[in-house]
Amino acid sequence: LINGQVAVLSSGSPYVITGPSTIIDYFISPEDYFLPWVLASFFRLIRVFSVLFSIFGTSIYIAVITYHYEMIPNDLFGSLSTSRYNVPFPPVLEVIFLEFTIELLREAGVRLPTKVGQTLGIVGGIVIGQASVEASLTSNVLLIIVALSALASFTTPIYKMSNTIRFLRFPLILLASIWGGLGIVIGIAFLIIHLTRLESLGTPYTVPFYPFRPEDLTDSLIRAPYSKTSKRPNYLRPKSIWRYHPHNHKKKKSDFDE
Repeated sequence: LINGQVAVLSSGSPYVITGPSTIIDYFISPEDYFLPWVLASFFRLIRVFSVLFSIFGTSIYIAVITYHYEMIPNDLFGSLSTSRYNVPFPPVLEVIFLEFTIELLREAGVRLPTKVGQTLGIVGGIVIGQASVEASLTSNVLLIIVALSALASFTTPIYKMSNTIRFLRFPLILLASIWGGLGIVIGIAFLIIHLTRLESLGTPYTVPFYPFRPEDLTDSLIRAPYSKTSKRPNYLRPKSIWRYHPHNHKKKKSDFDE
């Protein structure tokens, strides 16, 4: 409400719907406004890069190993080839196997009580991952990438966003296995086109990036100082543009004797 949005509460539902919402709302956490702007901006950028890594990490691995192995540095090529020496499956089947295993552990952990679910997730992940590497069903490098991608999907403050991230991985994995880097680019193009066509209560979903609103970028990828964030976003069309009135330094009195 302070930002200029509206909230809808429904009886019997544990969720509250707010709008108009944009894609950047899924990277903003309430504690960002209780931290210095440098720290808040740093943590917000970490969330953005974590989500990008979670979506594209495994698909880039498939594209590089299958089609673009010339991009691998010489120092890294030896460890990658050693880890995949006894693996009989192509990279795409490795990734799908591990991703499916992670999804099984995640869904099982949600359905079980909290303590049992946490134990199942930690112990199951370690046991199954180690057993898969020793049985030469997958490489240890891919196991690290899949585990980091699963962890990175939980960095978003809104849990429902992680469900979308989990879903987006699989089309990109298939595209990367068919066309390599070109397939990833095609997937990114379709994703951007889909996002730019979405609307929330008549507001474009990708604003302030498209349509470009430079005056509303102060509280998007970074959280600017409070002196720069006193106005509500223009795309919300609020009755009052002021979120709060900035401090007037002219009226400030010094407590030090001159």
